[in-house]
Parts: sequence; C-alpha cells; structure tokens
Amino acid sequence: MTNHDIAETARLLDEARAPNGPLDAFPEGRAPANETEALAIHEALVARHGPVVAWKTGAPTPTAEPMYGQIAGDTLHSSPAAIPAAAFRLWAVEAEIAVTLARDLPDRETPYDAEEVLAAIGAWHAAIEVLDTAFADWHAASPLWRMADRQSHGALIIGPGRPERPSGALDRLPVRLLVDGEAAFAHEGGNTGGDPVRLLVGLANRLRGSARPLKAGDVVTTGSTTPFHQVGAGQRVVADFDGLDVAELVVGA
Repeated sequence: MTNHDIAETARLLDEARAPNGPLDAFPEGRAPANETEALAIHEALVARHGPVVAWKTGAPTPTAEPMYGQIAGDTLHSSPAAIPAAAFRLWAVEAEIAVTLARDLPDRETPYDAEEVLAAIGAWHAAIEVLDTAFADWHAASPLWRMADRQSHGALIIGPGRPERPSGALDRLPVRLLVDGEAAFAHEGGNTGGDPVRLLVGLANRLRGSARPLKAGDVVTTGSTTPFHQVGAGQRVVADFDGLDVAELVVGA
C-alpha cells in the first residue's frame, strides 16, 4: 500500500465510527495484505486523534507473540467515567489489568527482562476496555481489518492506581465483571495471553527499536481477562480484581 492508500483507508475507518454510519462492506481494494500494512493503517488512524498516550497488548495463547495497539488521549478515561451511549456502536466491555509507567523504556540493543519492566511500573489498575467497530458486521471483519481498525478499541477506563503489584500469580488473579451489580463473569485469570508480565515485557521489547518506545506516563492495558459483554444505555459496569481498586463506567442515555 502507498502512503496515500494508508491515509485514505484510515480516514474511511475513522469516519465510519459512531455516531456516523458504519461501513456496510470492506473498502474495495484497500484490505491490508499483512500485519505491517494493518499496523500502518492503525497508526495513521490513531494519529488523526492525537499523540499516543496509552497502549493495548495481548496474545491469543500464553506462548504467542504479543500484539499491540496505540491509544490516543481522547479515548482514555479515569474511573468513575460516564460515556454517552451514542459514542459507540458495539458497546462490548471487558475487564483488564493495566499499568502506568513511571520510567522510560528507551531503545537499546539488549532486550528488557521482567525485572526491569516491573521496576518501570509506577501504578497498577483495574481497567475496562470498551470495544467498538467501524463495520456494520464486526464478526465478519478479518483479524487484519480489526487490527487496522484500532484493534477494535473504543475506550479505556482505568481505576485508581496502586503502587503495589497484586499478590499472587497475575494469570490467576480473581476477577469479576459486574453489570448493574450482577456478575456477568467471575473467575480466576482468564487472559488468553497468560501472564500479563510476559505481555508487558514482550511489548517493551517489540517497541524498543521503534520510533515510539514505551515511556514514563504511558498506560498499558494487558488484554481481556473476561469474554466481552455487550451493554447498553443506563447500565453500570465495574471491573473488580483482587488487590486493585475497581474501575467503573456508566453508559449514558
């Protein structure tokens, strides 16, 4: 894809998000051929909204290479948050563990290890990610189209931070996703990528040689610990992890 193709595809995806109408079909001749093209569209789309202030990562299995997505400031919210129902189309919510970095993890020749990445974390948070889409049929979108479409990101709500890492194994941390006070999901662990620390280290090293490595102040959310759950106007969502303060979201009218 040319730079023009990338920019035009990013524009189409951006303009198809709510409250505008969705794309009923995938843009002809603009499908990303590989991950490199999908990420280029993704980054061009995020750049339309401002500088990167946060990241999302995750993986389909505990051994798969972590993916990443960029997040601009206009979709990052502190808990408790209230977002109008008209802001998103899909309104699928997930409970996640997020961190805020207190130190830069700049480019260097040698990879970062877990101890170094953990030492760079200033705060641990419960988080809610809201998934959204530019497409009328989200389920029909290929993984590359979803990657291009901001990794299906709509919003990230982070709870108050704690400096201490939650005790115990993070890949088995008890979590509850509550909707109007009722548990939509309640279990231990649930992240398909396994240990969130592995995902954080993978992200730090993937970005280490890029134009935008991780830096102090960045928020990183480490992937869903619950299946997504669709909500609607007037509902209240809470992500509750053992050892963390809750993240809260109200869907407005």
